Amino acid sequence: MLEASRLAAELLDPQWRLLWVSDELKALLGEDDEERLGVGRHILEARSNELWTNSTTQESRVAWTNANLAYIIGESPPELLEAIERPQSMGDGEPSFELLGEPRAAPQAWSYEISYKRPGFPPMPIRCLAMRIHDDSGDVVGTAHAYTPALPAGIIDLVARGDEEMFERMARLVDPGRRQAAILFADLQASGTLSRRLSSAAYFRLIRDLTTAIDDVVGANGGVVGKHAGDGVTAFFLAADAGSESAAARAAVEAARAIGSVAHEVAAGSGGLTEEDVRMNVGIHWSGALYMGQVVTGGRLEVTALGDEMNECARMQQTARDGAALASKALLERLDGEDSGRLEIDPDAIAYRSLAELPGADEKAIRDAGAVAVAELPVGD
Repeated sequence: MLEASRLAAELLDPQWRLLWVSDELKALLGEDDEERLGVGRHILEARSNELWTNSTTQESRVAWTNANLAYIIGESPPELLEAIERPQSMGDGEPSFELLGEPRAAPQAWSYEISYKRPGFPPMPIRCLAMRIHDDSGDVVGTAHAYTPALPAGIIDLVARGDEEMFERMARLVDPGRRQAAILFADLQASGTLSRRLSSAAYFRLIRDLTTAIDDVVGANGGVVGKHAGDGVTAFFLAADAGSESAAARAAVEAARAIGSVAHEVAAGSGGLTEEDVRMNVGIHWSGALYMGQVVTGGRLEVTALGDEMNECARMQQTARDGAALASKALLERLDGEDSGRLEIDPDAIAYRSLAELPGADEKAIRDAGAVAVAELPVGD
């Protein structure tokens, strides 16, 4: 039941030996090896290993000791406690397992807070709810510890409204590194004119609806949303997520086409705007070594990327006009026969032009990406 609830959780027997660790808790600790996790050992042994000390703050380990040790000492057989090899410290130099107060039996439930650490990120508060488990006759058969974010339900409700599968793809980018990926930039044409024409409330609704619809398109095509800047959106389609370079390139093309369609739908539902008023210009490009990773601060979680291709793709998008989608030769030539057939694109028959040749290319686009070979793709109705 705990596994099905997708909680980070663990189960201990009446003698406080660690019996089971959920997959979610294994993910937080970054370890699948149950021997390294301490499964089968007394909880005091399991809590003295480097997985625990590396994943929690010193204050957290003291809080854990204060919350649990009296119950552990009070209920563990003396011979089992005597057999435990006590560490000299629990990390960061604090004394190991110092008991405050008298040993005693655990209550039916109790809770405490710890701070979870992941390299490169600030500590995150986590609340633990400990619950006794009884059999049908009322005897204690174990203890469950369930760990949840120390956040109010209203905030969790907001966070949980995101695209879960996309969040999982973002989670795989926790360690920054170079990756093969298609890049997408999209931006609303003539946004300044629209912002002056519409009331502030109407313009806000337009940008909100556009951003939501485009993020849905990215998620539906297996992508990861990057930064939102004003009325612009960045997205990435990783070869590792899609299964191949060709599949990632196809996902980017399908997303670019769909963005044109959802822009028209948003215009139709706005009550007063036409398709010509709401046109998204799109650029899609390829990078074989895009440096990507998460940026997590107190106010946001996003994926960002660095590389020459990012700058080039931005210039492609800025050069596109009237709801066009420009795709680079580097991206379209990643398509294999099956994917190009599904897209009804023949990469060998496309006539490319350099970005510098296009009417919309300004001085900056020519300077940064003028030599990039591009082709215009048909977009949604």
